[in-house]
Amino acid sequence: MNAMEELRAARPAHLADGPIDPRTRQTELAHAFAQPRQSPRRGGKPLTWGLGLAGAAAAVTAVVLVGAPAQGPTPVVSPTASGAATRPVTLSAKEVLLVAATSAERQPAATGDYWHVSSRSRSLQPVNEGFVISIEQESESWVGAGEQWGSGRTLAVKPATDADRAVWEKAGSPRELTFAGRKRIPIKESGGKPYTGHTKSEEIFWLGRNVTMADVRNLPTEPEALKADLLRFYEGRDTESDAPMAEDAWLFRVTEGLITDMPVSPEVRAAAFRMLAGLPSVISLGQVTDAAGRTGTAIAIAGASQPKPGDTEEGVVQVRLIIDERSGRALARESVVVEPGGMQAGLEPGTVWNTTTILEAGWTGEHP
Repeated sequence: MNAMEELRAARPAHLADGPIDPRTRQTELAHAFAQPRQSPRRGGKPLTWGLGLAGAAAAVTAVVLVGAPAQGPTPVVSPTASGAATRPVTLSAKEVLLVAATSAERQPAATGDYWHVSSRSRSLQPVNEGFVISIEQESESWVGAGEQWGSGRTLAVKPATDADRAVWEKAGSPRELTFAGRKRIPIKESGGKPYTGHTKSEEIFWLGRNVTMADVRNLPTEPEALKADLLRFYEGRDTESDAPMAEDAWLFRVTEGLITDMPVSPEVRAAAFRMLAGLPSVISLGQVTDAAGRTGTAIAIAGASQPKPGDTEEGVVQVRLIIDERSGRALARESVVVEPGGMQAGLEPGTVWNTTTILEAGWTGEHP
């Protein structure tokens, strides 16, 4: 039996002759990327094929499309040669992030005069009048050499659900509401007037500290080097307070911008995904839908953000990123209520307290 005949005989049954089902190629590829890289071996023992027969052929072109239940790892169905589905193959958070990294580094490098980001945000706020309001906003920003332009507007301030609207109407449909015990906000059923701003500063972006465009563009393109570079500024506490924060949680928070809306190269974004994949406490929460109706896989750090020591009135939330493995980008950042308290008092556990959805992020030659 020659080499080709040996390979043909070793081919799994679900990879029978003929075109390989895309989902099968995607499953093979996802698992291959999750395996540790092996160095060539010397000696008489045969080498293990790292990508498998289907994965090796698919490595150049395959993009993983995944589906998932509300909780748990993302399942990918592996079909048989006849098309009948076999048991699902699950993708861990590590596998999801490694596939996203491969998708990210395949994106073409782009340039332009301004880095442009368009986003929408939504937050839920219990008010003193006994119901919950939804505050929806949109914003755009353009960053050039040492300058930043921004615009935004409030889209709506209104009762969050039909039940909240019924309570609001029963209270006489007040046009101004009170929250956090003192702040007042007007009801706004439609978009308000836009606001604009312009600042001059070299330090525009945030990576646990204020950084410049040059800092962002010169980040390391290898995961371990990127991790070491970021950790130079880790001091064992939260970036916004003196509350203790574990290293994994700190890296997760600082890395959010690299995979959502910062002007990094495809190689740096891929390194950021691979760095997150190497954090043992990163978990997959399954497939979710963001506020724009797009589906992706939610990842988070195991556990949740704890209140400050001694502050028993603050709630507990979990921050999650919604990843689109196909594009190698993060779609949104969400804060989910774990234990209501503070500004989340009155919200049910599992409620998406606030979300920022990235609609567009890229280079442009058009002046703001």
